[in-house]
Amino acid sequence: MLVLVACGVEPIGQPTTTAVTEDPVATAAIPDARRLSYSLEVGSQYEYEVDLIQHVEMSVTGETAALGEAGLPGVAVFDLAGTTVLTYTVVDGPTEGTYAIIIEGRFADLEVSGTIDGESIDLQGEVPYLSPGGREPIQGTVIVDEYGNVIPDEESIEDLGEPFSGLVGFDPASAPGLDPGQFVGPILSVTEVAMGDTWSFEVETRGFGDDPMVTSITSTLTGLDEIDGMEVFVIETATNTAPIGSDLGEIYVEFMTGFVPPDGEDAAEFEAILEDFRLLMSIDKTSSETVTWFDVGVGLVRQHNSVASTHIVMDSNIPDLASTELSGSVVDMVIDSEIEYRLITAPPA
Repeated sequence: MLVLVACGVEPIGQPTTTAVTEDPVATAAIPDARRLSYSLEVGSQYEYEVDLIQHVEMSVTGETAALGEAGLPGVAVFDLAGTTVLTYTVVDGPTEGTYAIIIEGRFADLEVSGTIDGESIDLQGEVPYLSPGGREPIQGTVIVDEYGNVIPDEESIEDLGEPFSGLVGFDPASAPGLDPGQFVGPILSVTEVAMGDTWSFEVETRGFGDDPMVTSITSTLTGLDEIDGMEVFVIETATNTAPIGSDLGEIYVEFMTGFVPPDGEDAAEFEAILEDFRLLMSIDKTSSETVTWFDVGVGLVRQHNSVASTHIVMDSNIPDLASTELSGSVVDMVIDSEIEYRLITAPPA
């Protein structure tokens, strides 16, 4: 459920900025319009304390042996909560005007509770990933510019080759707001903004094969606040990712036949299996609401709260691990997440 590598996104066209004249926050203390940007100095390092809460509901119907566990539950509900410190180190980006942010951290004390088919279960004992020491650390690198645009690392994608390149940057939980190992803060407008102004972007995230995930992001500068004695701008952001769905069967087949291509009788048997083979994944519209407290003085986010939800369905009819018989099943999962970041150390302003 925790994604360890941030997705690359690429702006489509120019941002749209809208001035709002009727703003309830209008006071004498509000500054004039100004340009906002992130202060990213090569060699600098900053840290966020991160709280994560996830609620997951999953149902599995059909024959589940092909999924690797004969005893997969009919219905599972579980909750995860944990706190960690993520360290962000800034190094040179691949092109002028970009920066590579190395992100590192670990949710060492993740609290987990839940039920399977209505019965309470020790998930940390049953699921190695959830057990103490069973979780891999968050390690990732994201490339950004001074406005927070995340730049796809096409060189890394090409190095993986097919069929994996079609899935780089994609994971059900990598939808906006669900990934704790990401760049913290919204994409900022390239033009000056005043209180009440709204700016919008559309971004593309590499998804299934040739089908990108398209996300609309709308931010509004809504007010002033104070954190740790520092005056900050409050930015509210609504993010919506369009539904996406695809048949991953072709990628699966390329993977299965890439090592030892079938021939003779095996090839004929394999072709027969493919007639009813199915591996469909769909993700409903994913939305997130975030509030960001941006410190113009240090050019970083002091606090960032995000609430997000996504719905994933996997409909498969694939060979049983112990035989050549096809096994059909549907996995339906809803993930609700709340993530809060708090800046605890920053480079000098």
